[in-house]
Amino acid sequence: MQEAENQVMRTVNDLMAFIQKRGYEPGERLPSERDLTERFSVGRGVIREALTFLEASRYIERKRNSGIYLTDGMDQVSLEALVLYSKVNIPFDRRTIMDCMEVRKILEVQAIALACKRRTEADIETLRQNLRDTRETIEAGGSIAERDFEFHMAVFRAAQNDIFTRVVTPFYLMSRNRREDFFRDPKRGDASLAQHMAITAAIEARDVDLAVELMDRHIGRVEDHYLVSMGDASPAGTS
Repeated sequence: MQEAENQVMRTVNDLMAFIQKRGYEPGERLPSERDLTERFSVGRGVIREALTFLEASRYIERKRNSGIYLTDGMDQVSLEALVLYSKVNIPFDRRTIMDCMEVRKILEVQAIALACKRRTEADIETLRQNLRDTRETIEAGGSIAERDFEFHMAVFRAAQNDIFTRVVTPFYLMSRNRREDFFRDPKRGDASLAQHMAITAAIEARDVDLAVELMDRHIGRVEDHYLVSMGDASPAGTS
């Protein structure tokens, strides 16, 4: 059963990569189920399930007696489809990146306020362990991209709201490649660890105002990096 599901998801990724490579435009008709089955050398059932997934994600639209079409406009695409974009290295447009960063920042700031009020001793120990693991990764000369992801997820879990965590997870999955790029510079790992230590201390002290301020600045530094990479701003402190 698991292998069948994996084959469907591999086909989903292959389909998206194919559509991107061929340069289909929004609203353009795609090859038929039969053509796709032959192209990807999988069963008709696998293609149908892959297309059903993409349709549910609002990446494609199937019109009766007409065919399969690429969704007309990014505003119709679901978060799940955006995550798949990232997995197959389909680039996001500037507006989508900016919108994702804005929503993530809103969620982060609200979550840390809740975490200060609701965190348990187990949550604090999880954050402390992450700090220790991050330090070890830095000392070993590795990237802390995954440790960074784990830290922020631990903050969300400390808010004691499962829906909050589910909502934010796609935004982190979408930013995985950008996060790995960001932490290729070892200096950013040191700076991030220092910021995470301060954030952890504020959560432990239940200091909502300080924690919100620290998280806002922490996310802001990452935003500055991407704004500069897109030619929209100067880094904080250099303008």
